[in-house]
Amino acid sequence: MKPMSKNGSSTGTAPKKASRRPRWLGPLLEDPMYRRMRKALIREIAPDMALDWIEAEEYVMSQYQSMRFGNWQKVIWEHCKWDGIKRAVKRRLRQRCPSDPEDELDWKAGRLWPTMASSIEPAEIEAETFLARQSDLDSIARWRATALRRRDAALRHIEQRRSRRKKEEAQSQKIAATRSMNGKGEGPVVEPTALEELPIAADRNHQNGHG
Repeated sequence: MKPMSKNGSSTGTAPKKASRRPRWLGPLLEDPMYRRMRKALIREIAPDMALDWIEAEEYVMSQYQSMRFGNWQKVIWEHCKWDGIKRAVKRRLRQRCPSDPEDELDWKAGRLWPTMASSIEPAEIEAETFLARQSDLDSIARWRATALRRRDAALRHIEQRRSRRKKEEAQSQKIAATRSMNGKGEGPVVEPTALEELPIAADRNHQNGHG
């Protein structure tokens, strides 16, 4: 979608006023970020039909959800770094003490991680952090991918409708301009001549014995 100018239009002209939002679309979210995104989009596309509103709400909600899911991923990474460090330390201890039971390794990792963590590569800690919450991270990644697909589909529909509407408006303006010129004495309206009345058609008819 084209970037908007200060007046809210991608064309630089005064934006068209949107119609009233259908009530059956339900209540809006209270999140200020969602409200700002929605306001910017509505000002840009000025929905005037129910389908326009549905596609606009779908785009904003999908974009909002994808951003929220992305934030969830960051939070999980930050809050689970301890789990990754503990798993990495435990892996090292398992290599040193392969006969120790799991609960013993857990206890040792809880005590020794402050002194051992600095010797472990960050990439190993990141990998262990991911493995510690792989199920949650995979679920969020799927949700985010679904939201992005819905957002992109809604955007395609919005752009297709805008493009079709612009073509229809351009065609209407062209017809109106033609009628205006004919109405101001620029020349008579020329009606199309039937094919049978053209000289070449009369010639052909005469040669075929129809004249």
